[in-house]
Amino acid sequence: MMLRALPRAAAGIAASLALQQTCQQSDDRLARWRKRWEGDTRGWELGKTVHPRLAEFEERLLPEPSRVLVPLAGQSHDVAHLAWRGHSVVAVEGVPAALDAFKATYGADEARRIAGHACDDYDGDDVRGALATMHVVRLPFEGGSKRLTWHTGDFLGNFSCPLVDAAFDRGGLVAVAPDDREAYAAVLKRLVRPGGRVLFVSVEHPPFEGGKLGPPHSIERAEVDRLFSADFDIEVLKREDRMPLEPSWRERGCDYFFETTYLLTRKEAPVCDAAGRLMSLS
Repeated sequence: MMLRALPRAAAGIAASLALQQTCQQSDDRLARWRKRWEGDTRGWELGKTVHPRLAEFEERLLPEPSRVLVPLAGQSHDVAHLAWRGHSVVAVEGVPAALDAFKATYGADEARRIAGHACDDYDGDDVRGALATMHVVRLPFEGGSKRLTWHTGDFLGNFSCPLVDAAFDRGGLVAVAPDDREAYAAVLKRLVRPGGRVLFVSVEHPPFEGGKLGPPHSIERAEVDRLFSADFDIEVLKREDRMPLEPSWRERGCDYFFETTYLLTRKEAPVCDAAGRLMSLS
């Protein structure tokens, strides 16, 4: 009996160590982002301006009222814009100061603070863990208010929420360390429903002065395919040379800087038989 219990005990210890490592990695990531906030080095923020690619392709991303995910939201105006447009917004940002800044900028307040209690939008064992980081924000709008949900947690740290119809990534994947890209993409794959869409704004550039790779990190088409092609159909909506419009990139040592906008459409879930074998859809 004792011998049979040993493998289970070893597995339990391994799982505990893996969890501790994951938690430490999450803490380290959030500490780096808090440092950037405290240092006010947030060149990705556009003020009270809708991101140009969202303005250009909003109808492709959101042809109807939808639940839309905004990962690594910062204090982005896009969160407010999408809520005002009638969408159910799920913003995720690991730095608590971002939510404070967002509320101050837009005169928003919290309808209620969720800390492990039931919520009508978050029903099911797979999403209840997210309630501990969830804030329900009231955003003033035309004499009334719009509600959005805001999570102050690590998007890469087992974040979960109800399935979303769409996601807008305008500075998330290019901001995380290259080693974290697969984990980031895995969260999108898990949370975007079949048929759902992701508007992903990527950049391509050589190393910055001193050999620094980012952020923003360069992500070329081959890497986009590696991360997403198994689960998403990929369409290039626009590719633009930003050097004439943003010469500051030359000051950082770049001799080219392209912005590429992709529309990723989540493929339908595969159909399997009882033995787990893929079945033809034709």
